[in-house]
Amino acid sequence: MNHENTQIQIYQSDDGQLELKVAFDQDTVWLSQSQMADLFGTKRPAITKHLSNIYKSGELSEDSTCSILEHMADHGQSYKTKQYNLDAIISVGYRVNSSRATQFRIWATRTLKQHLVQGYTLNQRRLQERGIEFEQAMALLSQTLSNQQLVNAEGAAVLSVISDYARSWSLLQGYDEQSLGELNSKQSAMLALNLDEALNAIHELKQALITKGEATELFGQLRGNGLESAIATIEQGYGDELFYPNVASRAAHLLYFVIKNHPLADGNKRSGSFLFLWYLRRNQHLLARPVERLINDNTLVALALLVAESDPAQKSLMIRLIEHFILLKEDGNAL
Repeated sequence: MNHENTQIQIYQSDDGQLELKVAFDQDTVWLSQSQMADLFGTKRPAITKHLSNIYKSGELSEDSTCSILEHMADHGQSYKTKQYNLDAIISVGYRVNSSRATQFRIWATRTLKQHLVQGYTLNQRRLQERGIEFEQAMALLSQTLSNQQLVNAEGAAVLSVISDYARSWSLLQGYDEQSLGELNSKQSAMLALNLDEALNAIHELKQALITKGEATELFGQLRGNGLESAIATIEQGYGDELFYPNVASRAAHLLYFVIKNHPLADGNKRSGSFLFLWYLRRNQHLLARPVERLINDNTLVALALLVAESDPAQKSLMIRLIEHFILLKEDGNAL
């Protein structure tokens, strides 16, 4: 729980008998055991007992639902308090006072949605300044969620999924020193893309997936010369000048071409994502940070889905979005 990003909202029960200061952070809400006791009209030992049972039974993980918040007392001494997120709060609530738990869940979900919408609204100008139309980005996001059947009737899943995507977009928006215009940095020490090496990498992925029962023999089989054409396009240039002059641009186009042009009989999204990381790792010497710190699993899944669902007319938008997750070394020519 990041204290610097924590916002406080006041929760008041429907009967007006209870008022709590609720902490919002990391796309959820947080309460202490004492606050939960007040919320559900019971004693703290009862809350402690229920939390212990919830974690012992494996219903929830303590690591993902509990955080430590450090406070500063009036006399200057700091002290630490355990805070529990909405999942833990509701699990306890349904054991103690289900009507209060339902009331709090409705309020918390509504307030979280408001925070999310406000966050996007506040970033609208920043997105536009960096070359992405806010309406276009939001339309693509909405389309992706709907087409991938990630939205259910109750709307609870909507909040969870959009929050996951929001973290990726927020990461992008947070790079104030960068622009979302084209990346024109030139890097002269890049390793070239080679069709045979790419096919060998896909074959290794295929064998690993087949062993786990997650792929068939169709996975990764070439469909025409699409992959060869994609690699040739990325490698093309005029004289000594490459059309795609840096690792970020080349990796972004590789991911886009494999997912969008379907050069394989099966597994285009997985193969495209794998080749994207494979190429970045081969050129780690030109990146400002380790690949795993630039692109985590959730971000890569989000990018792959967005590319797959995007309109071809949005190619520039998608390429710029992918590029700006990849931070290049400033000198551009690391050996």
